[in-house]
Amino acid sequence: HCNNLTSVTIPNSVTTIGDYVFGDCFGLTSVTIPNSVITINRGAFAGCSGLTSVTIPNSVTTIRENAFADCSGLTSVTIPNSVTSIGDYVFGGCSGLTSVTIPNSVTTIKEG
Repeated sequence: HCNNLTSVTIPNSVTTIGDYVFGDCFGLTSVTIPNSVITINRGAFAGCSGLTSVTIPNSVTTIRENAFADCSGLTSVTIPNSVTSIGDYVFGGCSGLTSVTIPNSVTTIKEG
């Protein structure tokens, strides 16, 4: 597991953040997502309860199901204008979340 991982900087060669790649990394408090990323796949950061903020770059078009589920430390999220699709339960179980800003570019928001 990755409980000792506190910070992640994803290189700008990455275009897709894979399924559950950082899932349940409880100690993760900071993540830097580069402008090369287009898709954040399902459960990519699910269960990262230590994550307090995330900046989603303007390159991202799709955020798949459960991408940030159970990130109880998140308090606010701004989704950029590049995003057109938000999957099921992307922020499900984010008990600390008080604000989510969704732009007009989003054409699909799935269940949850």
